[in-house]
Amino acid sequence: PKEPDVLFAMGILSLQLEDLAQARDYFTRLRDTGQRKGDSAYYLGQVAELSEDPEAAVGWYEKVDGEHELDAQVRVARIRAEQGAVERAREILQQLRDQWSENAVTLYLIEAEILRDLELPRDAMAVYDDALLTYPDNADLLYARALLAVSLNRLEILERDLKAIIERDPEHADALNALGYTLADQTDRHDEALSYIERAFAIKPDDPAVLDSMGWIQFRLGNLEASLTYLRKALEKLPDGEIAAHLGEVLWATGQRDEAWRIWEEALADDPDHAYLLRVIGRHRVTSSSPEH
Repeated sequence: PKEPDVLFAMGILSLQLEDLAQARDYFTRLRDTGQRKGDSAYYLGQVAELSEDPEAAVGWYEKVDGEHELDAQVRVARIRAEQGAVERAREILQQLRDQWSENAVTLYLIEAEILRDLELPRDAMAVYDDALLTYPDNADLLYARALLAVSLNRLEILERDLKAIIERDPEHADALNALGYTLADQTDRHDEALSYIERAFAIKPDDPAVLDSMGWIQFRLGNLEASLTYLRKALEKLPDGEIAAHLGEVLWATGQRDEAWRIWEEALADDPDHAYLLRVIGRHRVTSSSPEH
């Protein structure tokens, strides 16, 4: 009953089972042994976070040392940001970059993600811009900035950054797919979009995101049956609101409106706040002749 490794294992198992009271008990008993104090503090912080006690979580995270110290401090920054202390959160992340310079890129990505979650996309863009001054060829930073650029209607940034990644790594399937999908979705450069998506498909033929893109470009090209084949396969592999929205759009276009509604409503039941799906449903709800919709 007092063996630290056993207490640790039982604490982790309880946490995975979402039994927070039991997890708290095991990690407290682990801490009382005087061993693995960094581990016990880190996981007691997680228990406090999951128990919606952010101040207790911060108190535990501040006690963490060893292998979990960096992640604990990142969690403190997230908590402070969620509490509205955004500048304090950013100060913490800058201090972490100074202290753990080898993790600077990851910490820039985390800072931008926090700002995006807080619906501060322009601040997030400034973080990517700043990071890329120091790490101009980093594919992760370029890719993240490109995806953010879409939400800011800055297609030229997305195109420039993704092409920079592809130029250095022609086999970067995610960049190929993101560029192809965006061109398919937001421009009339459909042949160019298809070429990028086909290259991504050759590398990742079973990837749901690539299958979704292939289905969407086939729809934009007017190849509805091919589109349905790709989109059905994508949704089968990954139940996702955006894929469901696309599949429903194509079903609607082929006159299969009952199935389109079924697909949309099933996806909405799984993710009732999915913004893209809600927009698609809202657009078609107006044109539906079914009184129940």
